[in-house]
Amino acid sequence: MTEPRPYRLTVAYDGTDFHGWQRQPGLRTVQGELERAIRDVLDVEELAVNGAGRTDAGVHARGQVASFLASTRLPGKAIGALANKRMPRDVRIVEACDAPAGFHARHSARARRYQYRMLDRPDVMFGRFAWHPARRYDAQGMVRSAQALAGTHDCSSFESQGSSIVNPVCRIDFARWTRWELGWMFEVQADHFLYHMVRNVVGTAIEVSRDADPAASMARILAARSRATGGSTVAPWGLSLEAVLFEGEEVPA
Repeated sequence: MTEPRPYRLTVAYDGTDFHGWQRQPGLRTVQGELERAIRDVLDVEELAVNGAGRTDAGVHARGQVASFLASTRLPGKAIGALANKRMPRDVRIVEACDAPAGFHARHSARARRYQYRMLDRPDVMFGRFAWHPARRYDAQGMVRSAQALAGTHDCSSFESQGSSIVNPVCRIDFARWTRWELGWMFEVQADHFLYHMVRNVVGTAIEVSRDADPAASMARILAARSRATGGSTVAPWGLSLEAVLFEGEEVPA
């Protein structure tokens, strides 16, 4: 038997029909599907797949990163290809490779990047992956509100209740609103995120977008360190984990 060694996966999934990333007894989760498929490939009873981000129910990913330890001579690429044959259509291993000693998808990550897509109007095809808000907003006001976010802040104003204790101080590398094909998209990168943080920032941006100075309003809410001051939590299906960055890696901003 060979010594256990780490493997790295890049995973994409449509989160619509999953109860989130993390395994839960009796519920369909992304982690559960990956572990089931890889256990089958390696013919083992126990195997833990760790994700860089614990996405919630309904949240998607195109660049989730996961890792696991296994005692096998199979290369990572082969494990990924064989596991894909055993998985449902709404989750795929995009890339699989051997990882350096000590690699852990969650603990080794240095930053995560998310995108939240909004629709200008309801759309049958894209309605699974983008959200159409009923509330009126000012698009340029949302753009201005993001100016207050970059930097290192206590982000407690954007943390929903019900999460485990996490350091509320986040290093936000950038936050911006841009147009996409069917509406507006919020993109943000940080060293870590609090529970529902991106969805709460989007809800707050909508709320302050029609203020005289949206950036100042966002800055006041951020400085308050109180969830009661922020906007509502928007729908999960507009959110996607796009990339995870590790030491020595860089995704163009």
